[in-house]
Amino acid sequence: MKIIGVIPARYRSSRFPGKPLVDICGKPMIYWVYQQAMKVTEFDKVYIATDDERIADACQKYDMDYVMTSDKHETGSDRVAEVATKVEGDLFVNVQGDEPVINPEMIRQVISIFFEDDSVYFGSLKKEITDPDEIQATSTVKVVTDEKGDAMYFSRSVIPSNIKDGKLARVFRHVGIYAYKRDFLLKFASLPQSELELGEGIEPLRAMERGYKMRLKETQYTSIGVDLPEHIARVERVIRGEETL
Repeated sequence: MKIIGVIPARYRSSRFPGKPLVDICGKPMIYWVYQQAMKVTEFDKVYIATDDERIADACQKYDMDYVMTSDKHETGSDRVAEVATKVEGDLFVNVQGDEPVINPEMIRQVISIFFEDDSVYFGSLKKEITDPDEIQATSTVKVVTDEKGDAMYFSRSVIPSNIKDGKLARVFRHVGIYAYKRDFLLKFASLPQSELELGEGIEPLRAMERGYKMRLKETQYTSIGVDLPEHIARVERVIRGEETL
């Protein structure tokens, strides 16, 4: 199986324009994400997928492989799908471009799903959360899975609600790393965005509304997503070894 890592990176962002190029310890954020992905020996190649020449220039400066993509894509998965039309591969892993300290073991975990069960075509990770504020936050995507680990639903609301008395059900956060077999990825990208996907702002619901399954593995690792400029200071502490995750 040929496994390709893809890091979607777009310059335009409503909350944080130019985020992939923000300076972190003297280098652009996308550099740090790429370095973490390159530690995954299962990858045959790693590419940055971008539609912006400024990001392409940074890739050239730091000797990072990249693919130029359309500026019309609505989601990162759609951008990864375009890479799959240009690059040979069997399994494509979407590594989020705003997680500069992602643990390579998390990427290996999502890849392992496909070796444990050959019938899986769409995979991701989940992590248990217990902090009440994180559970309530709409920025936290929650997921409920069945006994096999297949997703039943994703929401920014609290699921399960745990509204009944007695033993509480565990709550899991969706970890935003995706892996797809090539044929499914191309099919996924050909589907129009669905009502639930748009309503929740969660990509996998586009597939689930059409009856496709997504397998999630529980991870014990955590990462830091850079959503706002104030998140950078903590990332720099981790990179400098002043803080551990």
